[in-house]
Amino acid sequence: MAVMIPSIISPDIKSTAEKRIFKWLSCASGTEDWIVLHSLGIVNHNHVIYGEADFVVLIPQYGIFSLEVKGGRVKRTNGMWEFENRYNQVTRKSKGPFDQSREEIFNIIATLKQRLDVQHDYLKGIMFGYGVMFPDIGYQSSDVDERQAQIFDIRDQANVKEYIVRLADDAIGRWHAVYGLDKKYYLPTIEDVRYLANILRGDFDRAVSLCTRLKNTDEELISLTREQYGCLDQLDDNKRCVIKGCAGTGKTLLAVEETKKAVAQGKKTALFCFNSNLASWLQDTVGNLSENLRPSFVGTFHKYMLNVANVDKIPLSNEDEYFQNTLPEVVRSILLKSDDKFDEIIIDEAQDLIKKEYLKVMDLSLKRGLSRGEWSMFGDFSMQAIYSENVTEDEFLEQIEAYSSFAQYKLTMNCRNTKQICGEIELLTGFTAPKKEWALVDGMPVNYITYSSMDEESEKLKTLLHQLEEENIPANNITVLSPKKREKSVLSLFDETDIPNFSASQKERTTFSTIQAFKGLDNTIIILTDIEKYDMEKLLYVGLSRARSGLYIFETKEADQEKNMMWLRRHSNAGRT
Repeated sequence: MAVMIPSIISPDIKSTAEKRIFKWLSCASGTEDWIVLHSLGIVNHNHVIYGEADFVVLIPQYGIFSLEVKGGRVKRTNGMWEFENRYNQVTRKSKGPFDQSREEIFNIIATLKQRLDVQHDYLKGIMFGYGVMFPDIGYQSSDVDERQAQIFDIRDQANVKEYIVRLADDAIGRWHAVYGLDKKYYLPTIEDVRYLANILRGDFDRAVSLCTRLKNTDEELISLTREQYGCLDQLDDNKRCVIKGCAGTGKTLLAVEETKKAVAQGKKTALFCFNSNLASWLQDTVGNLSENLRPSFVGTFHKYMLNVANVDKIPLSNEDEYFQNTLPEVVRSILLKSDDKFDEIIIDEAQDLIKKEYLKVMDLSLKRGLSRGEWSMFGDFSMQAIYSENVTEDEFLEQIEAYSSFAQYKLTMNCRNTKQICGEIELLTGFTAPKKEWALVDGMPVNYITYSSMDEESEKLKTLLHQLEEENIPANNITVLSPKKREKSVLSLFDETDIPNFSASQKERTTFSTIQAFKGLDNTIIILTDIEKYDMEKLLYVGLSRARSGLYIFETKEADQEKNMMWLRRHSNAGRT
């Protein structure tokens, strides 16, 4: 796999051809020592004269090459080039892609010669070349300035390595044809390639900050979330539906969309969940909607029951017994005598509310009950059932089946987490992904930070937060999570005015939450603290999967050793298979 700079391609790049070439280059085997510079890194740089190059490839023992990418239909008539995109829009240019690519490589070589230090003066004779890639069409060389070896087209499929090697060999042959065998050229070493990349990389790095990379990754994840809305079509045809999906598959957003749709159809609708922080986020989200799209109730199922029972205070001495048995019994007796029922109920994080006593209340809160009424339940009934550890997915569904038959829809595409985060979820929790490619968006590596004491963890956490601030990461894009309550976590050493506890009203601050209380929510960057061991798979699964683009894990040295053993076992098992 080649080293790509920048390591991710921006959603601002509209060319699907460029995106495919980027992926093929980043995945090509046998290219570990190659460095590929993509033009994204320099498009906004004011002082770079070679900002038009789509790709610049630096290869040990071959040289440096400029590649121009042209997707869609290509035509040339009377010296005028025409490029037609997927929307049938035609662009006409007098300068063709071969001219562009040739100009770019000569600009790059000229720039490098000016920047080489004395010790690397020999690189002025580096081998170089240029080519044009037409991944959507077959292209036959038809000009004296075009050679077939310079051309990549649909016949090459994804074989970018073979093409560039062919291009390099052609460049050497062309050199001999022009200058003869006596004039020497230079083929760079691995160290030379890294040196040359460093000369150019400053331009790239300044243009692609951590903040920009996170923003780009977030935008690409959001675009995938929209693909999950196909599930809503299934809900149109089924009055009762259970939507299953692992973390990050878009269940909460789908629940909100289903709620908006039901309200728009004039239905008295309720959106229930279990987690109070998630309820606050849902209320905040719904509060921004126009009045005609707001449901009659949105919040925790417990709050709904308290409202029905008209209860303000609860007995703290036996709170669990009160919410699980006493309150549901009181609410059922009230609903039996009431005609004030919902036309449709939607339940997010349903695995937390599938209990016999709660289902009885839902049945009475809904017109025609659970057996014939309209309802949707969204949940992860395996890995996120942290309040019902010993209940299997089949057992959850059997409890619902006792009331009614229903359609099932399974979401398999992760649209929240990057590939790197998904990989760590699989490693640390033993989670088996529903499909090989369950995440499509590349991102940054997961960062592990080891500590020996809480004081050391506190200092390292302060350093990390300062670094993120210097990278211009908005404070509210960061959430600190812990499996422990605040008073027992590293956050006990922080002033609560500096890092307050999470609430939906905290719009501009970095906040803290337990993993349990943050279930159903997410943020751009998650800092997971106080990890002393990796044996709490379901809780870890929830914590890790809250991060969209950036994940930092603070672990003890013992936990680090445990993680390394898991890594070794995983790769040992993979080798045997």
